[in-house]
Parts: sequence; C-alpha cells; structure tokens
Amino acid sequence: MTEPGPREDDPRKPLPVGGPEKGAPAEGVTQPSYGLSPEDEEAFSHFYRAYVPRLTAYLVYQGASVDRAGEFVRDTMVKAHRSWHEIRSHKSWAYSVAYREFVRHATRVEEPVEEVPDSTTLLRRPEATESWLQEQEQEIVRVLRGLPARQRQVLALMLDGWKPAEIAKLIGIEGAAVRSNLFKARKAVTQHLARREED
Repeated sequence: MTEPGPREDDPRKPLPVGGPEKGAPAEGVTQPSYGLSPEDEEAFSHFYRAYVPRLTAYLVYQGASVDRAGEFVRDTMVKAHRSWHEIRSHKSWAYSVAYREFVRHATRVEEPVEEVPDSTTLLRRPEATESWLQEQEQEIVRVLRGLPARQRQVLALMLDGWKPAEIAKLIGIEGAAVRSNLFKARKAVTQHLARREED
C-alpha cells in the first residue's frame, strides 16, 4: 500500500519547478523600491524621520486634526519616495504638497475644529508624543487656529524654523507680505496671551 501524497495545503508540499507562483516574490528576495540606491533609501529614511512630526505639526497648526494631518503627511511621503530623484528641494516640496492636500480637503469638507488628541502614532516615541502635546503646544494650536489663513500659515512656518525669505519663496508671495503677516500674527498672539493672563 502506497502512502498518500501531501495534501494541496500541506506546507511540506514541494514548490513547482521555477519557484513560487508567478508574480510572488521568492523568499528572502526584496522587491525593488522605485529604483532608489541604498544611499538614497537612507537619505529618504532620514528625511522621513526628521519631517513627519514637523509636517504633521504644521498641518495641525493650519487647522487639520492630528489624524487627518497624519494621512496627508503619509501620502506626501509616499509621493516623495516615488519621485525622490525628480525633486530638487525635498523639504520645500513636501511642505507644498502636504499643504495643498490639506487645502484641497478643507475646501471640500468643513471639519469641526477639535481639541488636539492625547496621542499620535506619527510621533514614534511616547515621550515625544507627551512633550509635543503638552499644554503650551495645545495653546499654540488654539491661538493659530484663530488667525486668518495667511497669518496662520506664515507663523506656523516661522515656528518650524523657516526664515521670511524661505517662506516667501515657498508660498509665492513677496517678502514684505510675509513680514506684514508675521507682524499681524505676532500682535494677535501677544494680545491673546495678554487676555489670558488677565483671566
């Protein structure tokens, strides 16, 4: 009496000649990632770690919820990875693309302004999350959301470390307009903080 052969779903069943089924990657073989060299992959990885929290904060300052900002930033990073070689300034490109995505969504759907959540998965370390969402940061978000859109945008960029000339180039307005909006935004923030101290 002969032993029955292995069942169809038996993991011991030998693979057909030529390896796994057509289209499936062989075990231990990684799929190519848009033709990036190991050096470019490392550069992208560094860029991703450095700018995901910053871009997320920037969009939250504009009025997006943390979850929604996270979606926009993830989409932006996927596009950045796919077009890494074609992008001249990765930082400026990422801020422009993420902001455009936010504006496109904001003009389609009006979301209620909400409190900043207690945590976010976009900030990898729990201590970073706690520090980022401490009360002072939440107060900044509340103040920024009360400003006109352009003042909010330039002040959020300045808080992120951009210089007025860089802001002007990024958003396509004159340096004088950036400085004027920064002045008005700072004045509004100062008045808000003064009122808060009186309360």
